[in-house]
Amino acid sequence: MSNNALYMIVTVIFMVGLAVIGILISRGIKDTEDWMVASKSLGKLPMAGTYFATIISATSIMSYMGYYYLNGWSGWWNAAGTLLTSFLACMFFARRMRQSECNTLPELIEKRYSGKYSIVMSLLIVVSCTALLGAQVTGATIILQTFSNWSTLTCCVILLAVFVVFTCIGGMKAVAWTDTICSFVIIIGIWLIAIQFLLKVGGFTAMNEGIAALNPEFVKGFSVKIPPITALSWVVTWGICNFGAPQFVARFMSAESPEVASKSQGITGIGLLLFYVPLAITGLCGMLIHPGIEKQDMVFTTLVFSEVNPIIGAIMLASVVAAIISTADSLLLLIATTFAHDFYSKVKSNVSDKEELFVSRVSTIVFGIGAVALTFVMSDTIQIIQAKAVTLMGAAMAVPIMVGVAWKRANKISAMIAAAAGFVTALVWYGLGQPAGIMAALPACLVCFIVIMVGSVMTPESANESADKETMDHLFGETK
Repeated sequence: MSNNALYMIVTVIFMVGLAVIGILISRGIKDTEDWMVASKSLGKLPMAGTYFATIISATSIMSYMGYYYLNGWSGWWNAAGTLLTSFLACMFFARRMRQSECNTLPELIEKRYSGKYSIVMSLLIVVSCTALLGAQVTGATIILQTFSNWSTLTCCVILLAVFVVFTCIGGMKAVAWTDTICSFVIIIGIWLIAIQFLLKVGGFTAMNEGIAALNPEFVKGFSVKIPPITALSWVVTWGICNFGAPQFVARFMSAESPEVASKSQGITGIGLLLFYVPLAITGLCGMLIHPGIEKQDMVFTTLVFSEVNPIIGAIMLASVVAAIISTADSLLLLIATTFAHDFYSKVKSNVSDKEELFVSRVSTIVFGIGAVALTFVMSDTIQIIQAKAVTLMGAAMAVPIMVGVAWKRANKISAMIAAAAGFVTALVWYGLGQPAGIMAALPACLVCFIVIMVGSVMTPESANESADKETMDHLFGETK
């Protein structure tokens, strides 16, 4: 049997298996709350599994490995930002967001601040997350085309069918449990390849000595390409802006209790460490084993197909497909629920639960097709596509959400102005070409934070009267 045939068989079996699981779990779906947040019934394991697998996407495996390959240890600051999200969530924010008793991020914005703000943010979420989904399809297409003769369109159609089947039918519960399975496969796969590569180069010390000989900056915490200010930008991009990325926040809201939401993030943090360390090792060893790869998104496939034992390679490819599927189904679920629950049902009055569920499922297919169409026009690396989408959402939502669940005085006037200021700052910074190596998330979040804090103090306390009393009670205790 050829290596390509082995890769194909393992990948197809994995994809079919996930689809079957989604169909089986779909039998328990009764209403929109079942579909959106699994009736808030997820325990610590599926909570940790679904959050982990949603973060570990095509960006994390394919693009990050290439980033470490090209930049050395200083590239690890992007992982530090992701770890910061789990730390902050574990310590405070996951519990608070679950306490709100909301089902989606836009619903939390509506009840904490304003319905108009929520509707605008819903549209931003739908557009940005469709772009994120397109990045996942791009990554999966690169993988499939390396061991098949399929055209880009054929790959996209096959992937879309798998994404839609168990997302459309099974909702959050199917997503959570398939994500948990994917999480174990991802960690096992990346450790297998990291160990094989370490044995090839002679161990961890030999690896560091080897990359230092190539470029002394590869073993430093910072470099000319990644100075401290760029490193800080990475930390803010993922560490703060992830709280404005609804595909992650939705996980907190699906937990069976605030305590479970908080504790699951501690488990997730451990899982992330178990993933990012071997991922970095693989990229760094790759410099020595197979030098000269120039394209960031091609490092992973080049290393796996040319340097890895076929059986380990097959498991690794299955783990990548697992990561992509888990993230894609989460994004599809998010886009559909946001459009149906937070936009459609607000614009059209008297929408029944049955109609909302129908619209959610139809929009899953429509926006899935839209994401596939985007793959033919996007030219950035997968990492940059995701960073831009998360930054734009985070610039408008992350800080207002974090401040809103932590500080009672924050109000709709200051939040809406801060969101606009943060979003415009991000757009302007991108337009300027992100000068001095400072990524847009850093100035955008800083401006947003200053505006909401100053604005909340300067506006009268009556500006908070539009907030939903029940939600405020959940967050801050009984209000007057």
